[in-house]
Amino acid sequence: MDVARRFRALIDTLCDAVARRGAAGAFGPGSGALTILLWTRLRRYATFLLRLCADDVSAPRPRPSRRRARPPANPARLALPRRAAWLLAPVPEAIAAAGQLRALLADPELQRRIGEEPRLGRILRPLCRCLGVKLPAPLRLPPRAGGRKRTKPAPASSAHAGGAESRPLARRFRPPAACAPPRRRNRAPPLVRSR
Repeated sequence: MDVARRFRALIDTLCDAVARRGAAGAFGPGSGALTILLWTRLRRYATFLLRLCADDVSAPRPRPSRRRARPPANPARLALPRRAAWLLAPVPEAIAAAGQLRALLADPELQRRIGEEPRLGRILRPLCRCLGVKLPAPLRLPPRAGGRKRTKPAPASSAHAGGAESRPLARRFRPPAACAPPRRRNRAPPLVRSR
């Protein structure tokens, strides 16, 4: 089976699992919009990769020399989480998909195509991030010039737990704020004391 068909089968399986788990409420209450957004994005990845592998995509359009003014950001706009491996907790089937993606990225044919077509990185990088797959060398972006440097936090004192190293707690899935139900504030009327 060639790379495009294997990728399509991987995305089909992942889309089915996302739709099933999303309908069951795995992404939190009222997360239908997040489920649809994720499902649509995965389908777009598959379609674009198939077109790139079939050489149906024309060369990228030249970018304008000056930057266009961007519209102001809409805070109510729904976006997918950006944490690493965020999809593994709500959709356990994604663990198998992550293994399939690792095997696919190790395929020499896909590595050759990534070298020929750098636009494949725009599909594979976010998919690797949401499934917790380490990026192979051809997909890694060079560090940004003038970007901020990340410093490692100072190690915590190992006085607690008898000197044993403490492991970080596993992150639980938290749906984006746009999907979370509105907070209900219980405001009772003020108490009136009779004299």
